[in-house]
Amino acid sequence: MSRLESHGQQQSETAPLLGDAADDDVPSPAASVVVQSRGVTRMEAVSRAAQTNKSTLYAIGISVIVCAWAYSLDLTTTGHYNALVTSYFKQHSSGLATLSIAQSIIGAVCKPFIAKTSDITSRPYTYTVVLGFYVLGYTIAATAHTITAYIIGEVFVAVGSSGLDLINELIVADLTPLEWRGFIGSMLSVPFLINSWFSGKIVAAFSTGERWRWGYAMFAIIMPVCLGPAICTLIYLDNKAQKEGIVNVASSNAARRAARELAEREGLDAPRGAIVARAVKPTSTWTEALKHNLEEIDALGLLILGSGWALLLLPFALNTHAGGWENPIMKIMVALGVLLLAVYIYYEMHYARMPSAPRRLLTNRTFIAAVVIDAFYFVAGNLRGIYWSSYVFISQPWSVATWATYGNIGTITLCVFGITAGLIQRWTHRYKALQIFGLFIKIIGIAMLIDGGKAAIAPATIIISPILVGMGGAFSVVGSRVASQASVPHQDLALTISLLSLWSKVGAAIGSATASAIWSSRMPPLLRKHLPNLEEEKIQEIFNSIRAIREYDFDDPIRQGAIMAYRETLYHLFVPAVLLALIPFCAAFFQSNFYLGKQQNAVTNIAPDGSIVEPRREARRKRKTWKESLLSFWAGRP
Repeated sequence: MSRLESHGQQQSETAPLLGDAADDDVPSPAASVVVQSRGVTRMEAVSRAAQTNKSTLYAIGISVIVCAWAYSLDLTTTGHYNALVTSYFKQHSSGLATLSIAQSIIGAVCKPFIAKTSDITSRPYTYTVVLGFYVLGYTIAATAHTITAYIIGEVFVAVGSSGLDLINELIVADLTPLEWRGFIGSMLSVPFLINSWFSGKIVAAFSTGERWRWGYAMFAIIMPVCLGPAICTLIYLDNKAQKEGIVNVASSNAARRAARELAEREGLDAPRGAIVARAVKPTSTWTEALKHNLEEIDALGLLILGSGWALLLLPFALNTHAGGWENPIMKIMVALGVLLLAVYIYYEMHYARMPSAPRRLLTNRTFIAAVVIDAFYFVAGNLRGIYWSSYVFISQPWSVATWATYGNIGTITLCVFGITAGLIQRWTHRYKALQIFGLFIKIIGIAMLIDGGKAAIAPATIIISPILVGMGGAFSVVGSRVASQASVPHQDLALTISLLSLWSKVGAAIGSATASAIWSSRMPPLLRKHLPNLEEEKIQEIFNSIRAIREYDFDDPIRQGAIMAYRETLYHLFVPAVLLALIPFCAAFFQSNFYLGKQQNAVTNIAPDGSIVEPRREARRKRKTWKESLLSFWAGRP
């Protein structure tokens, strides 16, 4: 894939990491050479520094939870404003799809940038940068007076939100062993269980007139206050580690481990953790450093990839404007998108010095299976969900607060069963069977929304479906997350998380684009069919604004006709969603089923703090307590 796969000649501040294994259970000896970046080494040092003072480790946990609380409050409120704001600008149908595609593409492409930045610098520095994007984005969105300005603001928010989500997940993965990874990662979602119950009242309070502006603006104030303690704590531990000699930012843990093993072989007195590489003063200029960092991030490749997907997918959301597909600009955009995606593949294969998808990941069966599962999971999810909230808004005689609370049912279910999945993984030390079961449950949840040739309208079905989809989604998402992270060494952790998210968001964008194309082609004719006595101008108003539909009484023929048009259109979204949901279900059978132990990952014998972990086969010889025996019985292992 690359002329410089190992990067060994390019990384003056890193060293080889040995022990890239392929076995499901026991790490093998060195199979390849992987370079460990400075930011990864510093997080291993932070983990060791925190061991000397548990209060700092708790401070990190509390700070990340507070950040997760603010982030969850954001997601459980601002997501409901999208339909209202696009309706405010009289562009509900096209604006909603355009916004979803733009957020998905930008949120996807920025994550590898953020991941590599956190690797070559540090986690707290990256936290600060993404926080700046987040605050700027909500400031722009809150003051927007056009749909274009609003979408631009939301794009900046997508960068910030994606970064916060990535760094939170990355810190958990940095500091926790595999056996607890799924559970502690899911604990970041616990605030959703609290916020989801009162966020509906917040949405209702900001849903009239232009009050939605404050619904966005308040997070430009809340998030810096909540994230500040996490940044300060991580900076403190990072500085402490450097001052106490626990880490040298110009060396890597892999180098120290190799040096220690060499010293032990030669009979030198080298206690664990005692060898620290000497600092190497940087000799490159800032322009050379910038060039090297951009190459390591694969900036050009990711820009080509993002531009390609944007040009390919945006016309599907914009086809209702400026002459639709008869406009040659739309066709040119699609053609350029396809061309750029081909250029991206060629560039990554032949010219990228440090490709965004290294060959060792592309040949990693577990990682590829996780990508396929999550990508098609989101294609099917957005086909089902992008217009679902709008349909519920007009088809049920619920208040805005009740509608917003209902919209969080899926989120609550994801949180509850995400924690459940983490506990099951901790007990069984496995994830594959649980993920397969979850994907099967999700298919049932989507399929039950089909009622003959229309979408279901019964309140019981509308409520039960997101519960099943959320339950199945939790088992699947936690499974993909842990499986992909277990299949790579610590150095590739950030890149693996970001690439899995990238292709998940690309899948979401494809789902949104497909849904928009089906919606814009079928919805207007069905509105004319069910509202034959309504003038064309009024039909366009109903098509572009769910607020216009809600102005009619629930039993009004116009509202009932619009509901019927929604039901028949959604049927054409749900059927392909069910069929596409079968692909992740089949792909899950090709997952590896790594043993989830005390290692940071399943391919090296290294703990989160960089120390050597006792192999499982040696641990089995030890006498077990009754609790360990019970756990082994539950796991079905000796």
